[in-house]
Amino acid sequence: LNKALQCCSDAICNAINCYNTQTTALNPPCSKISWKDITDYGFVAKFNLLQYSHNDIQSSAWSKPGH
Repeated sequence: LNKALQCCSDAICNAINCYNTQTTALNPPCSKISWKDITDYGFVAKFNLLQYSHNDIQSSAWSKPGH
């Protein structure tokens, strides 16, 4: 478990570094992110994209019995 968590942590750190490197190439540059920024997203409610992308699947045809 510890090894898996370390791999995930390393992958996230690499992604943060790549993102921060790419932000400097933009005009105007975007703000950089840090490990703390990522860990602050511990609750899904903080992701605005997810907040506004809610769809009621109960009204979808494929969710009806016998479909």
